[in-house]
Amino acid sequence: MALSSTRSGAASVHASPQVGARTAERTTARTASPARLLAPARRTVPFVGRTAELASCLAWCDDGRPVAVRLVTGPRGVGASRFAREVAHRMARAGWTCLDVPDGAERAALAAVPDGAPALLVVDDAAGRGAALADLLRTAARGRNGTLRILLVAHGAGVWFERLAAADPALRTLLEPARSVPPLTEAVLPRQVDARLVAAFAEPYATALGLPVPEVAVASVPGGGARMLDLQAAALCAVLRARRDRLDGAVPVDVADALDELLEHERWSWFRSAETAGVLGGDGFPPEAMDALVAAATLTGVRTPEAAEDLVRRVGGVVPGARPDRAADVGRWLLALDPARSLPARLADPHLLAELTDTPGLVAACLDGAGTAQLRRAALRLTGVVADRLAGEILDRRDDHGPAIERLGAAVAALPDDHDTLRTVLGALPAPSLALGELRAELAVRTLATLPRPVAGPAAGAAAGPDADARLAAAAYEAGVALREIGRPADAERQQRRAVDVLRRLATGDRRTAAQHRPPLAAALAALGVACADQGRSAEGLACAQEAVALLRRDAARPAGTAGEVPGLTPDLLPDLAHALAELASVHVAHGDTAAALAADRESAELWRRIEARTPGTCPAGLARALAGVARHLLVRGRAAEAAEPATESLALRRRLAGAEPDAYLGELADALEVAGRVHAARGDERAAAAHVEEAVEVLRIVAEENPGRYLPDLARTLQALGVARTGQGRGAEGVTLLREAVEVQRRLVADEPGRYAAALAGALSAVGTAYARLDRPLAALDAEREATRTWRELAAADAATYLPRLARSLTTVSASFASLRLGEEAVAPAQEAVEVLRELVAGGDDAHRSLLAEALRTLALVLHDQERFEQAQAARAEAEDVLAHGQ
Repeated sequence: MALSSTRSGAASVHASPQVGARTAERTTARTASPARLLAPARRTVPFVGRTAELASCLAWCDDGRPVAVRLVTGPRGVGASRFAREVAHRMARAGWTCLDVPDGAERAALAAVPDGAPALLVVDDAAGRGAALADLLRTAARGRNGTLRILLVAHGAGVWFERLAAADPALRTLLEPARSVPPLTEAVLPRQVDARLVAAFAEPYATALGLPVPEVAVASVPGGGARMLDLQAAALCAVLRARRDRLDGAVPVDVADALDELLEHERWSWFRSAETAGVLGGDGFPPEAMDALVAAATLTGVRTPEAAEDLVRRVGGVVPGARPDRAADVGRWLLALDPARSLPARLADPHLLAELTDTPGLVAACLDGAGTAQLRRAALRLTGVVADRLAGEILDRRDDHGPAIERLGAAVAALPDDHDTLRTVLGALPAPSLALGELRAELAVRTLATLPRPVAGPAAGAAAGPDADARLAAAAYEAGVALREIGRPADAERQQRRAVDVLRRLATGDRRTAAQHRPPLAAALAALGVACADQGRSAEGLACAQEAVALLRRDAARPAGTAGEVPGLTPDLLPDLAHALAELASVHVAHGDTAAALAADRESAELWRRIEARTPGTCPAGLARALAGVARHLLVRGRAAEAAEPATESLALRRRLAGAEPDAYLGELADALEVAGRVHAARGDERAAAAHVEEAVEVLRIVAEENPGRYLPDLARTLQALGVARTGQGRGAEGVTLLREAVEVQRRLVADEPGRYAAALAGALSAVGTAYARLDRPLAALDAEREATRTWRELAAADAATYLPRLARSLTTVSASFASLRLGEEAVAPAQEAVEVLRELVAGGDDAHRSLLAEALRTLALVLHDQERFEQAQAARAEAEDVLAHGQ
């Protein structure tokens, strides 16, 4: 393990013995590549902006704590890596030991720090580090002789970070404060013109290239502020364009197109360096192979001559004209080029994706026969490519991100059945995700399958040990969550039961470690409760969700170290409790107790506000969910005026979240829109209600296309609600169109899970029948309602208590439809059957259906009167009046 100084003032921990041998080759390649000047480590452009963030981070370094961890996050290209290096540069000037920790060097990083010296470790691409990063943080949490700070750089705090925090209580305590740091914004210098930065950056790039400094005219800049990488790329393009076009006046550049233009410069540099190395054309590879080779190296990140040569041979098998005997020479050139690490991802990734899409067999050539490390790097690289693409394309339905997801799926499928490798890639996948939900679920189940099942009976836990059991429980829980997100509650339940069984044993075992397993047990219990409720078993689900909340209340209120436990084992559990309360609220709704649901969601919202006050910007999603629940429960209880404020706040929060991360939060926006629409409708503002529900339908069309298992039921329900509203507004034809679409969506759902969605289909058919009746199309109304009746009859045969009232209502409607068609004889039988069903229910003490019985009796009276059976009609009318009188 060697240390080398960098221009940032930090040092790097190197793990590769080939670094020195490749120095000359790398230098040759880099001097021909202008885009390499963008690398943060080169500091070609001085650090600008981020004044408040930088001051906060420097103060964090000096805040007196012995050990602390901080997250530096933001979308690709905003300058997160550059920011972390600037912090390291300044702390190095203050006398600190500052180290960059490359992938694979995590376990040796602390050993490279002089004892007693204040130290800062920078861990870039932290999301893909896996177990090695957890080991580094565990070692750091135990303390050392001297101040230690660790900067974790990533695109966001996703599953990977949640795992680190849940690994053990010591890590949770160490990482919890890191949540309070907001992501870096795209705007580098708020309230300043980015065009000035482009002009200023042109000078250092021109100096680095030995070229005259051009005058720059920026044609356009994104309205919300451009990312740091885009601004620097525009400045570099201006310098290169001035040289190429020999322009005397101002050089025009467009910030939005700068990366594309710079990529073309980069491609020419690849060809020139290949010619210099003697591997292009003639006895080497044909020119058209260069793009494919660079894409392959970008994807796999090859790091040794042997791996590079092997990759060239594999790619040569799918590229015409390749010379296998020159694979070693081409491999050395490719290794010197090193596009995976030397070029910014946002610059290289469009080229990578285009080549993987346009070159048949290239994905397989990259992956077949590759080693585990290459396969892991390939999957992680494509994860970043796809996540970056989805961030901008979910709402733009003209762009097809399907090919990108297919390539990622191929990379994931090629991964070996190694638990740590699979789990690392799973943790790097964005979650929640509309477009990647299916892939996440498949990978989560596969990751779980790599672990042995727990031993049952008296030997439980002895064969594998508590650590192995904890890994099994964590993998089962993650699989359950992923399966729930794609609308598979039965499969989710099975996995959460596995997690609960293992965690319950661990949480009641060794008293020294039991406390650390109670929070994950509570999370698994809450998830199990929702899965049970989703399948109609709300009483069972309620018991699980209530136990989860009780566990967390007890631990959140207990001071650390009490009851014989080790001090420090009880971290702040407020986020866990807030989440569990929201899950409990949803189970209460399924159980029919809206008062309890309202109390749970209100408490959840209050907890999220407390968390937000302590760590601003960390919980808008949780708060938005709780507020939507509060508004929904108030509506059910007839308190629309009270529901307006939480509904409005929830909608505002979810609009902001969906605008920033549509792949993650667009589905939640649809939910907030639906709730807001119902609030407006309840308060008599039909125009505002219609606008919100219409928007909800459009959003749900998008999300249901991406994740049908999760969102098709919501789309069907909202289409039906909007169709009913349109019919009530006198727009019957439009209403029928929407209702028929709802029926078709329900048919798709019933085809996959008839037991779960048959009742919803019958309800949608009844709504269509009602709409047709309003349009004075009785035959169409009758056809729809008779199909609904057949479905209600089948459901009532299996569950009379639930579905007999719905069958009776449907029979009453069928009778009325027959009567409107002047088919009086056919109208009598369904009305009589409805009356008999409802008489039995009311006679059994079910007074809730008296009004429905009275309605059926009045319908029967009408059809009997039409048949001139006047005495029977009069008797039916009298019975209807008597039924209502006894119900008052």
